[in-house]
Amino acid sequence: MKVLLNQEIDNLGDVGDVVEVADGYARNYLLPYNYACNVTANNLQKMESLRKAKERREEEESKRIEQQAEDLEGFLCVVEQRATETGHLFGSVTAELISDLLLESGFKGIRPSSILLDKPIENVGDYPVEVMLLPQVRVPITVRVTALEE
Repeated sequence: MKVLLNQEIDNLGDVGDVVEVADGYARNYLLPYNYACNVTANNLQKMESLRKAKERREEEESKRIEQQAEDLEGFLCVVEQRATETGHLFGSVTAELISDLLLESGFKGIRPSSILLDKPIENVGDYPVEVMLLPQVRVPITVRVTALEE
């Protein structure tokens, strides 16, 4: 039996693929759980329009990420923390704090997990940090930690 996949299924196919499966597999599993539907002209047309919409969304997201990478390139993130006279911080600068500061600066969608920081920053100074927008898009920024003037 030929069916049109509504979801990606391992070892079978991707969304929108027309695949040949056993009748029982289609009737008892794929069709009842809405993993697939019958191959009709109407269903093929719906799937094609969904595929085009998905491609359009992915293209827009890619452009947004490119623009954000350009804006973020070389960005200087300034963090003020309480510190000792020798420059050791009373707390530490974490990925969460850097993420919050980037969000306040207008960079949307940057989560703490996107900040590639080996360990929290514990001293005053400039630190190179990478921000991962996508696995293949990493942007270097500088985090400048200064002592808070009291």
